Amino acid sequence: MTTIAATDAKNRFGELLETVYREPVEISKKGRAVAVVLSIEEYEDMTKKLGQLEKPTDFSGIEAWINRTQQSRRGKPLDEADYYRHLDEKYGS
Repeated sequence: MTTIAATDAKNRFGELLETVYREPVEISKKGRAVAVVLSIEEYEDMTKKLGQLEKPTDFSGIEAWINRTQQSRRGKPLDEADYYRHLDEKYGS
């Protein structure tokens, strides 16, 4: 991937547009990467692939967990800390 300074990107915008059809271009400002410019084709391909990877979040187990926890705590209401503690126990922090 080519990297160019933001000032050069502004001053040579036409060249930048030509370059992004060959490869993405990283834009830097004061030596730090701040953006990436890519062709519309690359962007559409990337978003299509990301869309295929995304899966709806499955919250089906939460209701059962709430019921079990409420029963084990003799009806004491759950709070956010209880839920995060459960997540830490199950998945680690």
